[in-house]
Amino acid sequence: MSFLTIDGLTKTYRGNAEPTICELDLEVEQGEIVVLLGASGCGKTTTLRLIAGLEQQDRGSISIDGDCVDGLRAEKRPIAMVFQKALLFKNMTVAENIGFTPRLNRSMSRQELARRIDEMLALMRLEGLGERKVTQISGGQEQRVSLARALMTNPKLLLLDEPLSALDAELRVSMREHIRLVNRKLGTTMLFVTHDQEEALALGDRIAMMFDGRLAQYGAPEEFFTRPASRQVASFFGWKNFVKAECRLKVASCAFGRFALDCPDGVGVLAIRPEAACNIGTGVLQGVVLSATFKGTSFSYRVRIDERTLEQTSNDCEPGELELELELDSREVFSPGELLRFDLDARRMWMLV
Repeated sequence: MSFLTIDGLTKTYRGNAEPTICELDLEVEQGEIVVLLGASGCGKTTTLRLIAGLEQQDRGSISIDGDCVDGLRAEKRPIAMVFQKALLFKNMTVAENIGFTPRLNRSMSRQELARRIDEMLALMRLEGLGERKVTQISGGQEQRVSLARALMTNPKLLLLDEPLSALDAELRVSMREHIRLVNRKLGTTMLFVTHDQEEALALGDRIAMMFDGRLAQYGAPEEFFTRPASRQVASFFGWKNFVKAECRLKVASCAFGRFALDCPDGVGVLAIRPEAACNIGTGVLQGVVLSATFKGTSFSYRVRIDERTLEQTSNDCEPGELELELELDSREVFSPGELLRFDLDARRMWMLV
């Protein structure tokens, strides 16, 4: 049995025609960091609030470490939650904030509380800041205090609701690394909500991609770049090109050629990543560069394919399918109007049937 099991979770708010969460199933193993990823309004935070007991589901069940928590009040559930804002007590010191919950519950002796606070200060790299007011520390330090306070009670499950979104880019990277460090040291199971793809890839052992309250794909981060479950998922993860195709006996045929792919037979859409272009200057396909965008280590090109280089008539293609977005190393520079010859690498493709 999985450590966290969500079965058929459904939630509809009064006045809404469609459910915010619809028949959601999810299993999380002990010690994992699972990232709930999706655009604003897809149901990520609502899912977290249902698990935390801050909202009640209409249908479905939630189990943590083998125990059903349906109907339990939030304070009775073996969870802790870190929010987007640190929500610290401004009149208290860093140490007082970290030790607030066990001090309030009188669940630790004075000596044990002091020892645990010192452990948390060390774990969060906040040594020497225990007596400082929280109004005197940085935003990144505030979130580390918030994380330490959540971990003081040794929760079985830690829920994090976009806790890094208010930080600048450098601090976000630092905090991501720190959360992974805490996960490795303590083995705490974590469910992390974000709309940021880069954050999800950096943190997640597995990613749960959500659209409109439904689970669209659940798996290891690399699967979203190699085997997206749908066009919607593929687009979110940077797949830019989609062309009608048919797969038979592990070979996908489309206007751009025939490609060996380990995918099921059927008629559908061939997704092609921008990085698929290869054999630049010597390939079979030829097109006119329509636009070029510098991206630092690469250039993004919009290329209109010459129909004479296609394997089948372009009448089988939608107008937009004859234009490809390709990404090439910035050392290979092409200007709008130039001809570009290239091939497509089947390892950067996936058939959506």
